[in-house]
Amino acid sequence: MNEQQIAAALDEMISIVAAGDPMAAYDKFYHEDLERTDLDGIAHSGKVTNEKIGRTALSKITAIRDFTALGKIVKGNRSFLVWSVDYDHADHGKIAMTEVAIQDWQDGKIIKEKFVA
Repeated sequence: MNEQQIAAALDEMISIVAAGDPMAAYDKFYHEDLERTDLDGIAHSGKVTNEKIGRTALSKITAIRDFTALGKIVKGNRSFLVWSVDYDHADHGKIAMTEVAIQDWQDGKIIKEKFVA
């Protein structure tokens, strides 16, 4: 994928998430060999493993006040997607932050993703 194609894929992913179906975006845009590092610094390998973690995390969200993409940058096969999030989590209480997803693309999908806040 070139930079324009990645930017268009990000726009589509943002639209799917904004429509309330983040797992559909995950299914479409994440690579089978995904390596993902969440804010806790722990990396998890494989799309199936990361899907289970994502579904569990989503099931514990009790209220959403904000989940908005603030902007994106694409350079080569790397993208930076900035999110504003504000929600309540059953285990962790109120979560409000700006986070950046640093994403490497391969074969038209995200193969590596790391979150920083």
